[in-house]
Amino acid sequence: MRHFTPLVMGALLLPTFSNAADIHEVIITSSPLEKTEDLVGQPINVLSGQQLRNKVASTLGDTLSGETGISSASFGPGVGYPVIRGQTGNRVKVLQDNLGVLDAASASPDHANGIEALIAERVEVLRGPATLRFGSGAIGGVVNVIDNRIPTRRAERTSGALELRHDTVNEGNTGVFKLDGGGQSLAWHLDGLYRDSDNVEIDGFAIHEEHEEEEHEEEEHEEEGHEEENTNGFIANSDTEAWSLTGGVSLITDSGFWGISVSQLENEYGIPPGAHAHEEEEGEEEEEEEELIRIDMEQTRIDLKGEHALGADFFKKLKIRAGYNDYQHTELEGSEIGTVFSNEGWEGLAELTHAHADNWRGVTGIQWQVNEFSAVGEEAFIPQSDISRVGIFLVEEITHNDWVFEAGARIEDQHVDPEQIANSECPNVDTSDEVDHQPFSLSGSAIWHATEENHFTLGIARAQRAPSVEELFSCGAHPATGTFDRGDSGLTEETSLNFDVGYQYHGKMFDIAVQFFYNSFDDYIYQQEQGIENAESGLPIFDYVQEEATFKGVEAELQARVTDKFSFRVFGDSVRATLDNGGDVPRITPQRFGFEGRLTDDNWDANLVLTSVLKQDHPGESEEETDGYTLLNATFNYRIPHNTGEWLIFIRGENLLDEQIRNATSFLREVAPEPGLNITVGARLAF
Repeated sequence: MRHFTPLVMGALLLPTFSNAADIHEVIITSSPLEKTEDLVGQPINVLSGQQLRNKVASTLGDTLSGETGISSASFGPGVGYPVIRGQTGNRVKVLQDNLGVLDAASASPDHANGIEALIAERVEVLRGPATLRFGSGAIGGVVNVIDNRIPTRRAERTSGALELRHDTVNEGNTGVFKLDGGGQSLAWHLDGLYRDSDNVEIDGFAIHEEHEEEEHEEEEHEEEGHEEENTNGFIANSDTEAWSLTGGVSLITDSGFWGISVSQLENEYGIPPGAHAHEEEEGEEEEEEEELIRIDMEQTRIDLKGEHALGADFFKKLKIRAGYNDYQHTELEGSEIGTVFSNEGWEGLAELTHAHADNWRGVTGIQWQVNEFSAVGEEAFIPQSDISRVGIFLVEEITHNDWVFEAGARIEDQHVDPEQIANSECPNVDTSDEVDHQPFSLSGSAIWHATEENHFTLGIARAQRAPSVEELFSCGAHPATGTFDRGDSGLTEETSLNFDVGYQYHGKMFDIAVQFFYNSFDDYIYQQEQGIENAESGLPIFDYVQEEATFKGVEAELQARVTDKFSFRVFGDSVRATLDNGGDVPRITPQRFGFEGRLTDDNWDANLVLTSVLKQDHPGESEEETDGYTLLNATFNYRIPHNTGEWLIFIRGENLLDEQIRNATSFLREVAPEPGLNITVGARLAF
């Protein structure tokens, strides 16, 4: 807690530039009761409109990185997974319009999300447990990407947007288009994206030469004829290419809508050298050069969505959401296929909202998921598994004078049926029988509107997460992380007891938001190094084990509107994550402080963001400390009106100080730093 005090004191002494009135107008669709932001008991981030356009990047993690309490876990430039309060992977659920993406991103850190932030209309992030609506995979938070692929209302005219941009750091080119139209009964939507880039430029060498252990390993490899090639000024094999196309149509009625959409996404990206480790086959020549690894991802998705106003005294609205996803990605080793990951399945969500009186309303719902996950190939370490989940939840809200109370409960059943495999090297993995878990979660929150400007919040949640398929049944070399992973089919539910206490002030001249959180885990699941190597692969053995853990931290923002044209924001966050056995949870975001200033005029605006990230001196077992750094970003937008809309000409500078950044949350920080200085130039036509 010693680092929290200066953060909070700084927040309280220094007077974000979002208008206070706007906060009350935004409807949060991630809340089952579709509340405005000031009535949501959980801390939330919302990116939309020009703010989203200023920050949107090629990965979801990069888009959100820098938001309060959020960072990105990169695995080279092609991958960026959101990290919320130090938690990621199976504890953070990424959604496509309130439904799971059903990709394989959580199975390995080198797997990209099957979602494109550049197409998003809005991104909502719930910090803290959101398991009641979205299941046990949301024990750490939710990232909900909202788009208009299924239109929800009539289109008065045909509208759309076209955007082109170029990035200097990787000679990247991106094109995006959106079209919406329709009539009285039908509404349609069409969008598409194409992106390609070359190797990413950096300041200095890619592989961290000051890392003593790596230097020692390089010397050993050099003696054996396996000298690993380092690169200066760029990251090898970091180029990418992706495209997507989506079409949707809805039938619009006076009482709601019913719609369908179909989308196709392909994404190919490289993994930097030194990321993947490989088993050496018998008789393999020592001098043989390691093949570069590329990921070739394909995804076809069909979505159904509908809402119907019932008009009854008690039941008010029925909402249906369903999606089918056929996901596959192939790990290519040169021209050879290494491992093929696939995830095919359905997910559905049905909700019925009701009201008991003017001050009492609620929602009951059921969520189901059926999917088949498989990894096939020489380096497959997870058996093919049939997975099914069913969850039932209830959320009730009561408003009384200046108080808003919310309580909810969810019970879920997860059933995993793995393919039986021989796994003598993994004594705790038993694939001869099916595995069942029944997570149960409870939550409660209270919001006190002490005055029109001052709000206090308290949230308490007891949330459970069922172990994932890789935690239960991993058995084999995991080249992405350079480890030999061993699961445990006897793992029990992970239980989190979370406390959130917050204060918000929304005034005419400035806003204040301070949030404290304390999260105590029973049976926290993590990978523990065993201190031995697997005889065949030569990789260090890591077992999935359970241990008590504690996450605690603070998040703070102050926003001031100095004049009609100038505003600024001061922000910071800190999270400390420890294991009860005395160790540190690995790959946790370091403490951060920042300042953002914004200047606006009738047809232009400019902003500058300066963020100081401190050294991470609690890296966790088997991890290296990371140095602190200063990140400077800036954006300038110029608007040119025309008869049916406007042109937006923009220029954005990222890492303007050209720092070499070793991200503490990245598996590849020692072999692939974050991109160097980048200038993005582009134009957007809206009509």
